[in-house]
Amino acid sequence: MPASSSLAAPIVEKPTFGRGPDGRFPYGVPSYQQQITELKADTLKMTTMAQTASQRSASFRGYMSANTAFGQIDVVKQKEADFRLKEEESRAKDERVLLARAFKIEKGRFEAEWQARIDAVEAKCIEDERVLAEVHEIAHAANEKAIAEQLHRMRFKASSELLGMLDMEKKLARANEFKEAAEVATRCFKMRGHEEAVFERKRSHAAVNPRQLCATHQATEMRNLVQKNHSLRNKVRREKEEAFAIFKQKYRNLEADQSHSHSIETHASMRPEIAPEVQAQKSRSTQSSTFRGTLKYESLAGTKFDVPDVSMLPDIPPEEMKLVR
Repeated sequence: MPASSSLAAPIVEKPTFGRGPDGRFPYGVPSYQQQITELKADTLKMTTMAQTASQRSASFRGYMSANTAFGQIDVVKQKEADFRLKEEESRAKDERVLLARAFKIEKGRFEAEWQARIDAVEAKCIEDERVLAEVHEIAHAANEKAIAEQLHRMRFKASSELLGMLDMEKKLARANEFKEAAEVATRCFKMRGHEEAVFERKRSHAAVNPRQLCATHQATEMRNLVQKNHSLRNKVRREKEEAFAIFKQKYRNLEADQSHSHSIETHASMRPEIAPEVQAQKSRSTQSSTFRGTLKYESLAGTKFDVPDVSMLPDIPPEEMKLVR
């Protein structure tokens, strides 16, 4: 029988599942469909021969042959369904792999984008701290200069009492009252030492207080800037974590959608599309969730037919430009 030889023929075609006008075969596997057509033709032929046979034995053999050919139709349909199911499960596995690759590609882009934002914030914080440190150095130098000018203008001035005692010492010495002059001179020396000590304390305070005020003010400014930069760093990291959570949830939704579509196609309790009486949707290869991995991966990595955009090409090296000139 011609159908028996076709049953043993190797099946190399892949099912298309009615993917619509994408340039492929229509619904079904061509080799199995050809076998079913041949078996139906053999069944009709044997039935016709049995009905027109003149002998009982020939009629019996014709009906038995027709029964055998008719029974092989269900076997071929089951083999086709099993083959399509195996191919669909293999395709679903490939789609999951492509979706994982798309996740890896987009995650790399996500990390690069956010790392650039984090680096920009870090560079801005470092630059602000550097500028503030330079401003503080300039302010410190100006403060030291003002302190030096103020100290230079400060002179020791004796009190009126000390000046009066010095005048009295001179008068006693001119009057030859040396004993009283010595006593007055001793008191003048002690008073002068006390007043000079008070002057030195005032002089040191005039230098210390501005330095302390300047240091306190600069430390407060730097602390506020460091706290502000710390908040900016934490803010951009929190934004990255929130964006990454949304990013992961998006791919979880895509994976769940894809798994649900695959289950509808293959699971027995959900009226699978892997059956001869069910016609798959048209153009599934371009808009269905079952091809989510391919669509997502090609949207990120492109296809072999994509041409690079001229605006995205790297610049021509300067040495090559010189050769062109």
